[in-house]
Amino acid sequence: MENKKREPVKVLEELMATKTPIRCQKNPVIQGLGICDPHIQLFEGKVYLYSGHDFNPDKSEFGTDRWTVWSTEDFVTWTPESFIFSDDFFMGKTTNACWAADAAEANGRYYFYYSNLNVQTGVAVSDRPFGPFKDAESSPILDGTLTPTREYDPAIFKDVDGSAYIVFGAPAWCYGEGCGYYIAKLNEDMVTLAETPRYIELDHEGDDKPSLNRIGDKYYLTFSSFYAISDNVYGPYHLLGNTGASADHGSYLEWNGQLFNCFTIYDPLCLYRAPGICYVHQKANYELVVDPMIVEYGVGQHDGNWNRIEAEWYMKIAGAAKKVENMRYGFDVEVSGGEEAAVGELYFPKIRNVRGKRGIALFTSCNCPEGAEIEVWQTGDEEKLLGSCRVPVKRRHSWRSYRIADFLIDPLDLDTVDLKLVIRVNGKGSCRLDSFRFYP
Repeated sequence: MENKKREPVKVLEELMATKTPIRCQKNPVIQGLGICDPHIQLFEGKVYLYSGHDFNPDKSEFGTDRWTVWSTEDFVTWTPESFIFSDDFFMGKTTNACWAADAAEANGRYYFYYSNLNVQTGVAVSDRPFGPFKDAESSPILDGTLTPTREYDPAIFKDVDGSAYIVFGAPAWCYGEGCGYYIAKLNEDMVTLAETPRYIELDHEGDDKPSLNRIGDKYYLTFSSFYAISDNVYGPYHLLGNTGASADHGSYLEWNGQLFNCFTIYDPLCLYRAPGICYVHQKANYELVVDPMIVEYGVGQHDGNWNRIEAEWYMKIAGAAKKVENMRYGFDVEVSGGEEAAVGELYFPKIRNVRGKRGIALFTSCNCPEGAEIEVWQTGDEEKLLGSCRVPVKRRHSWRSYRIADFLIDPLDLDTVDLKLVIRVNGKGSCRLDSFRFYP
């Protein structure tokens, strides 16, 4: 009997019905199911991904028939939470109008902002991040008549003072004169505008779905993989660069001291898409940098057979540790001491292919007169010190490799390991870690 491949939509519906988690091995994180236009938000200690759904791998036009919600606690295992259909919204039942969306939390409730084709934007509300959502109003928050642009592809930004803004629009090269990106402050109810939308001045023609973040002390207007910066939330924005991660929708999220980018991967076509996740690093001149290797493999996918695992690829950072730029090696993690000792921690969960490894080599430097120590801990159900080494002071942060060989007699007897690196600086000065690798 002929073995027919199951339709992706049927697979997706079964996963959603059974809440069966997907564990990815590399980017894309949710493959082959048409999960498109991804936007990530942090709610209740979990990351939630809100997406559209490319319903037909063989279609010749863009068309999304529903939205989906997924959650993760590690960017590797993804749990399908819910479908969101347009039936309960002002737009009614549709098979091709569920375009890009975003979500926000306020007042103990969750708000879902969704596109009605490339024309309007609505907002729905729920008591839970994954719904069920009901229209907050019987009409759209952006009805298509407030600005000269197409009023869709919404993104929600909450500033440090708690103010919330909606950003939307599309470039003039696509829809004609007068189009572009617009921004409006939201009222505290999150479902009405506090002001007339303002045009965002930008020294670039723009591209697909805009997104807005504050990274450090700058506002970042992002679209596709382009990013522009400003000192003011309303702009003007100056184009600074393009990370090159994706040619389609994406969003940014800071969590556990790391900056993540959720971007689009053609799977395999631009009309059938999937989400990927990568780390992002901010340079002193405000440029954003991604690692091509992580764009390919994804975050949290560290491998004990790699030639090196960069320190800035941590999934969590704690204590006095911070990510810093290095003119020679890209980025490091640094711990700086003072009158008292300083301690920083880096977490690298689920490093695979470590069975039989006998040691770890660290590429590090120290300019602290009293030196520094780096400890390597196995974490999980219980913590176990695998080894440690002293990093002697070297003038002007001269870089050296040091082996931690304390477990030479007892090679790792497991397939994956959750690793914590602890950097201790004993006085004034600092210690930097650039990378590490396992050796047999």
